[in-house]
Amino acid sequence: MKRLTLIRHAKSSHDDPRLPDHARTLNARGRRDAPAMGLHLRDTFGFSPDIMVSSTATRTTTTARLLTDAIGGAWLMEQDARIYEAPVPSLVAVLHDQDDAHSHVCLVGHNPGMENLANWLCGARVVQDVVTCAVIMLELDIRSWASADMGTAKLREYLYPALIGQGND
Repeated sequence: MKRLTLIRHAKSSHDDPRLPDHARTLNARGRRDAPAMGLHLRDTFGFSPDIMVSSTATRTTTTARLLTDAIGGAWLMEQDARIYEAPVPSLVAVLHDQDDAHSHVCLVGHNPGMENLANWLCGARVVQDVVTCAVIMLELDIRSWASADMGTAKLREYLYPALIGQGND
């Protein structure tokens, strides 16, 4: 049995139109929501993945850092360029490359990739319109990450900032 947590990056800023998409930072709401979600994950689920792999985009690496800082985690942190605005096959390749010693992997990325991956792994539409800083917790009935395939997962939790008491400003 493996656990996979998919997290969409927190709310990003569009204030500087000259900034390339990959370099966009978090706005005030994103900087508030990511630590709040981290605390919720820690306090409610004892959240502690073996590894957190984020897209190389600034908004995802910042989200991952803010989550980790709030939780106080000591897991491995990596960046993988394949996660940046990736389609399902690229995200599946990232999963297949994970060390089987890891029982809990967390990917921090973008939508629609996170949503599409969750639905594909579950073999059904289990989440829709995934908002920023949303967390999708899946359980996969596999022994090896290379076995992750359509229909091998079950949705365990779907959380988002408004659900844990964060505003939608």
